[in-house]
Amino acid sequence: MLNLTFLPKNIQNWLQVSRAMFRDRHYLVFAWIIVCQAVCQEKATLAGLARITPSHIKVWHFRRLLKAKYWYFRSLLWWFADHAIQVLPAPEDGVLYMIFDSTIIDKTGKKHPTAKKSRLNKHSPYIFGIHIVILVLHWGNYRLPVDFEIIRRKDDPKYCKENSLARWMFVRFIPPSWATQIFVLADAAFASKENLKLIKRRGYIYVMSLARTWKFENGKSLKNLVKHLPKSFYRKTWIINNKGRRRVYWTYTKKVYLRHLGEVTIVLSKKRHNQGPKKVKILVTNLPNAKGRQVVALYTKRWWVEVVIKELKSGIGMGKHQVTKDINRVEKSIAIAVMTYLTIVKFRAGDIPSNGAWGIFTLKQNFTLEIAKNQYEHSGEQKFRKRLKKVNAT
Repeated sequence: MLNLTFLPKNIQNWLQVSRAMFRDRHYLVFAWIIVCQAVCQEKATLAGLARITPSHIKVWHFRRLLKAKYWYFRSLLWWFADHAIQVLPAPEDGVLYMIFDSTIIDKTGKKHPTAKKSRLNKHSPYIFGIHIVILVLHWGNYRLPVDFEIIRRKDDPKYCKENSLARWMFVRFIPPSWATQIFVLADAAFASKENLKLIKRRGYIYVMSLARTWKFENGKSLKNLVKHLPKSFYRKTWIINNKGRRRVYWTYTKKVYLRHLGEVTIVLSKKRHNQGPKKVKILVTNLPNAKGRQVVALYTKRWWVEVVIKELKSGIGMGKHQVTKDINRVEKSIAIAVMTYLTIVKFRAGDIPSNGAWGIFTLKQNFTLEIAKNQYEHSGEQKFRKRLKKVNAT
């Protein structure tokens, strides 16, 4: 197990700007918890992180940092996100994808302030854990988590539905200067009237899955179209998926007028020609002159949010701090994991290829090796100074 006694100079200099947000030694504790979270190879509990810190940093330092209410973690989170975006090359076409999704972080303690029995959709089993909504940015071959919200219990006075939380994140979002066109991607859970109207007012383009209960202006529902449309109306098309493989889809494209949305393009998509109406996915977009193949290709980019969620849970250890009693501590604990992800991407951006697969697991390994190298060099310098001091004393 790696035992750290030295913070690398590049990390110290970078985090120096955030020092004004903390009191006393909390800045030092914050820097250590970010570094330890990034290099921890075991279960990332606060006690586990404290095992690799210097002797003057204890587990209660981490707990007091998360307990302190004076520092605002969202300002830090966006600051980390801005720095991570700046080190990554901008796309030539200026296209940015905003992807919303929800996930559940498993928990076992029944007294946890935010844990509840929930499921992601009607086809998924019920899970007890923390239900969060996350926003991921994607462009080119890059992906970054930049914001999140916790869905509280329904008996909580501050309870909000996930669509309301998504709108808050959407309003807080400030796009990078190079983004000339923004696509918003999400599944049917986020395709509410308020969300789609807000996206339209901002001048963004949405590509979302739509529930069958949506209705045309004449009052008929999309369910009737999906159910009674003959399969001969579907046309075969194909796309190259995120893994570089060719995937075949059968699509039906039509411009329609939907209630509350106006003129949009809907695409009925399925993977097999002979599949029934239950296997058909309804996609909607306000992209002008949209084609079925184009809409399906855009919607498949939503998969990157699933990759980021897996990396945060398995690679970074999001939700493993075992923080309870106060929802503010839970939020800061999750924010620490997201900021750690952004820190690794910032300092190992050169390891990310412009094309091809990459993962936070490889970047974390390289980041850990760099930290270990700095630690070894620092320890060697300390030993050399001590020996030199003894020689001079004699």
